[in-house]
Amino acid sequence: MHEELLLVEPRGYASGAFTRLKAARLRSRAAIRTAVSRYQREAHYGRHAVWIAPSVPAMQLLIDALPRRPVGDQRLLSLEGVDRSRHGLLHVLFRFVVSAEEGVRLLPVDELAEVLGSAYREDLFIGVAFARADASAVLYRGNLEPLVVPLSWFRQRPGGPEADVSELVVTDFGQTVRLGAYEAATDAILYEFDEEFRRRAKKRQLQADHSFGGGLRRLRLQKGLRQSDFPGITAKEIARIERGEVRKPHPRTLTAIAKRIGVSADQISTF
Repeated sequence: MHEELLLVEPRGYASGAFTRLKAARLRSRAAIRTAVSRYQREAHYGRHAVWIAPSVPAMQLLIDALPRRPVGDQRLLSLEGVDRSRHGLLHVLFRFVVSAEEGVRLLPVDELAEVLGSAYREDLFIGVAFARADASAVLYRGNLEPLVVPLSWFRQRPGGPEADVSELVVTDFGQTVRLGAYEAATDAILYEFDEEFRRRAKKRQLQADHSFGGGLRRLRLQKGLRQSDFPGITAKEIARIERGEVRKPHPRTLTAIAKRIGVSADQISTF
């Protein structure tokens, strides 16, 4: 991962949902211009920046401070509305622009912050747009890179639900794409459409196959359970376990998981 998170946070407009996010907090034009200058100097190192504008004042401050020319590989995530007359300008200044106003369905803010803070955010999705005319889904990764997936890929499984494109969303902290009752795992999509991800996945396949998180995710999906279906355990905690960020879950957590998926405590410990 070669990008830094830059959170535009004007004075008086703190973003509570991003309190724990490890990001540079830029509160003035001078701070933004300093960050831009730094990335101009470091562009040849292959680094890029993910800018986050959580509010209208944040977007206004960012636009006022940026030079009117592209500056390296800059990416923008806008959580609030943007004046439509500015869309063209933003797409000139930034390599990728992800904005809910442009038809993108983003994760809930708390889940979005969790994905952005993940060391593996490029392997998680933060939002999706439905390209109706081209019968495709445009999925946006945690580093804001888009991935186009034809809707024909979401094939109905024998005895399973049919994909409902009218309810196309990203869920489970970026780990699942849901089309109504139909679900597809993010890693399965990336494995199919991203050669670089496929190479990384093959390298860690042996470890993943024997990890507790990998075993839990496979069994949870087999049971048709969602990450929020574990009483006493938050969906965020289940997501972290499945991503391998919690190596040794608490014994009480293991007991609760085992009870919900219908296995013994001894069996759960062998995942």
